[in-house]
Order: sequence, then C-alpha cells, then structure tokens
Amino acid sequence: MRSRSPAAFTLVELLIVIAIIAIMASIVISSFSNAAADSRLVLARQQQAVVQEALNSWIAYRSAAPRSLSSARAEYGAAANGLARLALIQAYLDSATYSHLTANTVDANQVRSDAMVKVGQYLQITDWPSNSYPKVNLVTP
Repeated sequence: MRSRSPAAFTLVELLIVIAIIAIMASIVISSFSNAAADSRLVLARQQQAVVQEALNSWIAYRSAAPRSLSSARAEYGAAANGLARLALIQAYLDSATYSHLTANTVDANQVRSDAMVKVGQYLQITDWPSNSYPKVNLVTP
C-alpha cells in the first residue's frame, strides 16, 4: 500500500481553492463596476443641479430691473426645446460644461452628458409653468 505524502495537494483540493478564488474575484469585480455606475449617477445629479442653478441665475438676472419677469418668461418661452434653453443659460455655465452637454446631446429635448449616456438618463428642461419656475429634471426612461 502506498502512503500519501503530507506535503502535496490533491487535484480536488487545488480545484476547490481555484473555485474559491474565482468567486472572490467575481465579487470584487462586480463591486467595482457597481461603484462606477453609482459614481455616474452622482455625477448626473450634480450636472442637473449645476444646470438648475444656471437657469435660476438666468431668471434672476433677466427679471431684475429694468426688465421684468414677464419679459424673461417670454424670452424663455421663445426657446423651443431643451437645447435652445441650454443656449439661453450658456453664460451661467462654464464653457467645458456647456460644450460637454451640447456634444453629447442627440435629441434637442433630451440634454445629455457622457455620464448620463452611460446610465441611460437625460436632462429635461421644462416649459415655464404659469404658477412656478422652470425646472431641470433628471429623467430615467
């Protein structure tokens, strides 16, 4: 009868160790990919906030004396889509943000950045409702 050498591993033991390492690696890889998607979602929210702040600043400037809120509303209403409204507030965005948003926008009513394209979201710059101010919505279709 043969005696087993205690210093060697069997094929089954090696396969089990390799399987455990593969499972652990897949968990780590999936957590990194989830972190990347989460960071894109956070970036999309930040870009929404930046565009909303630019829109609010544009409204405040355009409605200040000697102008009026109704003249700002008329100018905003003349902009037919989200891309035209983005052009109105261009002076309140830094040039890199504006060019990035316009470069990634394919549909004029769906303003997108690279991060929004990757997570399937877009900005919708709404019409100006009669009882409120226009909003910048982050839409997930």
